Amino acid sequence: MCILKYDKEKKPKKANNSLEEKTDQRKRALEVIELIAVAVICIIMYFHERETVLPEDTEPLLRLGDKVLFGTYLDEPIEWRVVQLEENGAAVLLAEYILTMKAFSAPDSGCFNYDDDGNSYWSVSETEADRDLALQAYVRGSSSWAQSDLRIWLNSDKENVVYQGIGPVARAMCANKNGYASEAGFLAGFTAQERESIIPTAHSTKGNACDSGPVQSTDLVYLLSEEELSWLMESDVSLRTKPTALAAEQDQTKWYKMFSLDYGIDEYYWWLRDPVPEKSSNCYYVSNGYSGKLLSEMEAGAEGVGIRPAVCVDTKKFALPCVEASEGLDERQE
Repeated sequence: MCILKYDKEKKPKKANNSLEEKTDQRKRALEVIELIAVAVICIIMYFHERETVLPEDTEPLLRLGDKVLFGTYLDEPIEWRVVQLEENGAAVLLAEYILTMKAFSAPDSGCFNYDDDGNSYWSVSETEADRDLALQAYVRGSSSWAQSDLRIWLNSDKENVVYQGIGPVARAMCANKNGYASEAGFLAGFTAQERESIIPTAHSTKGNACDSGPVQSTDLVYLLSEEELSWLMESDVSLRTKPTALAAEQDQTKWYKMFSLDYGIDEYYWWLRDPVPEKSSNCYYVSNGYSGKLLSEMEAGAEGVGIRPAVCVDTKKFALPCVEASEGLDERQE
């Protein structure tokens, strides 16, 4: 009798232990599930907040007009605006501000408006350099984009850039200032990964009066054409802009102060790659708005005009950090 009583008392105790163990297992399983759920939510939020382009089967996060960072110039991060988006992940960026003031091309004569014999072509009236187009380009700089000093500089990542002809030395410029022959190429301020993500862009640019037709080039970095200015309107990016503080500080001509600030205008001129068709030296630039004109023209050897470069980036190779998102432009990227 004692043995039977002992067995009956033990059986309920074993059942209670088993129930407690199952309850503990369920609690631990729920805790694990909760931790996994939190981790998944964190991952989703992280990728949602990143302003980059995701794989092709997802909605692009970059929008027209977004402000992004890409590369550096003179050790300062460059801010860009997204002005074109392609389905393949390519994004065309335009610098938000003027980064520097430079001549389009130095005259091969080595001295602006002087020929090899020392003859001067400075005059308020027409001179031989106005009639002779080859001489005009020689003493005032050529406006042909493909061979320009500016194109060579923008597309180089070398510390010592090799130019054709005399190169952009200060003594050859209109005011003998802002030479850049000894300056490292523009792409020297970009990392290897950034440079590898740049998509070469083929251009057929209008020729000047000495060219037989459009000039062909393939560029990593370039200036916009007059036709491409429509991209800015489509992406709600201003056609007019001002120089960075560093660009204004380093400009030896001080033209920005004379032609903009002294008139109460913050915006300034910036080069296009299009030449004036009936001349061999003059290029178009976007004006500062004072004259009421969108475009004006100036000789290629004038070194006080701003540079606002453009570049095409493969966003699948490099995630562009977005510093300011645009609003209301979703319908324009379709």
